[in-house]
Amino acid sequence: MSVLLEKLSSKKNFSDTEQVIANYVMENYHDLLNCSTRQLAKKTFTSSAAIVRFSQKLGFEGYTEFKTKFLAEMMQKKSEPYEKNITSADDVNMIIEKVKNIELRAIKNTQEKINPSQFIRAMNYIKSADYIDFYAMNNNLGIANLAAESFIVAHKYSSVHSSISSQYLNALNSPKNHLAFIISRTGENRMLIDIAKVLDKKSVPIVLITSDKNSTLTNFSKVIFTVETAEEMEELGPRVFLTGAKYVIDVLYALLMTRIDYSGSKIKTEWLQKNFFY
Repeated sequence: MSVLLEKLSSKKNFSDTEQVIANYVMENYHDLLNCSTRQLAKKTFTSSAAIVRFSQKLGFEGYTEFKTKFLAEMMQKKSEPYEKNITSADDVNMIIEKVKNIELRAIKNTQEKINPSQFIRAMNYIKSADYIDFYAMNNNLGIANLAAESFIVAHKYSSVHSSISSQYLNALNSPKNHLAFIISRTGENRMLIDIAKVLDKKSVPIVLITSDKNSTLTNFSKVIFTVETAEEMEELGPRVFLTGAKYVIDVLYALLMTRIDYSGSKIKTEWLQKNFFY
């Protein structure tokens, strides 16, 4: 779900009047194309001024700009296949197309949730750290391993431990010159929260990749990357999150690689050939 649609759905920090407007446009978006400010005010029993203020609160100059963006995103949402539409009746070609759209949407929506300044802040912590530790469990361990391997290629010493006991011991022994990456879809994993508490007491900064910007783990994190997820999709939901998490890691890896000070491409090639086998 896009940032705009997420705001309209959650109605967080909306006044009673704003909630009425949000509910109406979400439920009656198909009638909004030719609906003027005055007409929408009449339908929602509000005022034209309230409609304009509502649009500005969402970051637009006025109602027309809001309506254009909102309708475009609603049309895209309705036209794209959802994970739950993948059924046993689908043939191979249909599943290929649907999974492609799921992953493309996960990356697009993740990009919309993240501000470039978050990458800049994360890069500042990465550059300052002598060592980077990754903490994750279950499916997220795959992304943690990929991230650690990528960062090593970019000349940043990194590690990840598969067992939670090893991760906990690693946190206990982490000095201040370490940086911790925690990957948690819900942000509420009790073991990872305990690890975050340990790291916080040791003044080790944390970069968090999660789907919930209001989770417990965010309270201990210096930088928070909120990525797309689909919790209602039992099978593909976690994979939507993994797609978004991998996108964040790939951007950070690309940023790191562009900042390596090689004296020439030959040195880079020799270093890679010496340390890695493809």
